[in-house]
Amino acid sequence: MSVSARETYLAAEVLTAPPQKLHLLLVEGAIRACEKARNCWRENKPDQAAESLIRAQEIMSELVAGLNRQADPQLVRQVAALYLFIYRNLLEAAFLRDEKKLDDALRVLREERTTWQLVCQGKPGDPSLANPGESAGNSHATQPSAPTADSHAAPPRAPVGLAELSPEQASFSLDA
Repeated sequence: MSVSARETYLAAEVLTAPPQKLHLLLVEGAIRACEKARNCWRENKPDQAAESLIRAQEIMSELVAGLNRQADPQLVRQVAALYLFIYRNLLEAAFLRDEKKLDDALRVLREERTTWQLVCQGKPGDPSLANPGESAGNSHATQPSAPTADSHAAPPRAPVGLAELSPEQASFSLDA
């Protein structure tokens, strides 16, 4: 596919995508940027690696900035902490050229991608995706929730890989 055709396709996809698909596209963009940075490090292209990590950091900043803080404040704090964990690891990876920090960020990003792929596969109007916490006895209470048009609230489940993090690694304050 030519560059022009690819750009046209991507532009059409972005302009017609629902909010949850846009969120997924951003997460996938961050993953691609991280993987490109790793490849640039291996090819001894530190400047290109730095540019890729900056792009991934910008995406994470946008995801944090796009959170709807009125939707569910506790959930938003948890999601923001997750995104800030990724952002901090990207910063440290860039500054220290540390592949382990990059791996930590990528592990969480990949879990996030899987979650948002599930959200995007949900059927419109599916009550299990609308308000998962509405009924505590509901067997769908752990399903990811689809964000509203004006929010980017992530699903109410923590990625599996997050359980491996220490409390210091996974906690942040948004009050600063």
